[in-house]
Amino acid sequence: MKVVFFNAFSYDRSCFDCGSGHEFIFVRERLDEVSAGKTAGSEAVCVSPDDILNDAVLKKLSAMQVKLVMVRSSGFDNVDFKAAAEYGLTVKWLPGYSPHAIAEHAAALLLALNRKVHLAFERVKKGDFSIEGLLGFNLYGKTAGIIGMGRIGCVLSEIMKGFGCTVLAHDAERKTVSGGPDVRYVSLRELLEQSDIISLHCSLNGSTDRMINEVTLRSVKTGTLLINTARGRLVDTRAVLEALKTGRLGGYGADVYEHENMLSHHPSQTLDEIGDPLLKELINTPGVLLTPHQAFLTRESMNQLSHTIINELTFYEGVHRGTGRLII
Repeated sequence: MKVVFFNAFSYDRSCFDCGSGHEFIFVRERLDEVSAGKTAGSEAVCVSPDDILNDAVLKKLSAMQVKLVMVRSSGFDNVDFKAAAEYGLTVKWLPGYSPHAIAEHAAALLLALNRKVHLAFERVKKGDFSIEGLLGFNLYGKTAGIIGMGRIGCVLSEIMKGFGCTVLAHDAERKTVSGGPDVRYVSLRELLEQSDIISLHCSLNGSTDRMINEVTLRSVKTGTLLINTARGRLVDTRAVLEALKTGRLGGYGADVYEHENMLSHHPSQTLDEIGDPLLKELINTPGVLLTPHQAFLTRESMNQLSHTIINELTFYEGVHRGTGRLII
């Protein structure tokens, strides 16, 4: 099967060059109405969570005879499913792939933010070995609140229990995977009120869009650390900035940003060139640690991602052509 792979980087090429029997055409551009023209003669596209598959883009893909859309992400809020169905496109995504990679990155953000590792490193590079302003707190004995108890949330709950934290959880869907008997499920308000650390791991939908906002932030304990490795729009960035300024939040560690699509994973932009004053303010605000949506990026995660996508392509091809061999 010929597959056009949009928003492709070197790590994508290395993982998908594995003799799968499929022909991957790697395109550096994001998928839009114009770049969709590069799918001529292809049956499938492989897209990132930064590609926006709206009505116009999906209509163009359908006109180019594309039949299958593979989203290489556990989230799929960038896809207009109603339009995809209307244009006869099959959409596949990767629920719960590599939960350990993302949960571990959330823990890394927490540790670095709490113990001011990023600030200390910048000082040491300048020959400054002072420790003023680097005060953190022990995780042992603290309460960690996890919003969203899917595979990633459950992995993080085990990590936090390993630090000696009490773990509270909130999940509107109450997944069958519970995180263990020593994870206590509570209301969102109770979690916000009792947690010293809050980590977001829920999907983005109508009920979770900007769920961390000016109103909900009034319930958090003073000095709470907020971690977000899920979706940028789970938080109202302006409200988070205000909470940081007042001390209501003690820090914000994020691998995502609500307007990241036109920035994520693309190099060679200085801060002055970024046309987003809100993002500039976020980056420059004390108590913020921002990474470029890299939580998924481990060798194990990329291997799992490539094998899963190749098997999905092979299965689709087998169903429609009666051919194909799965990669185990």
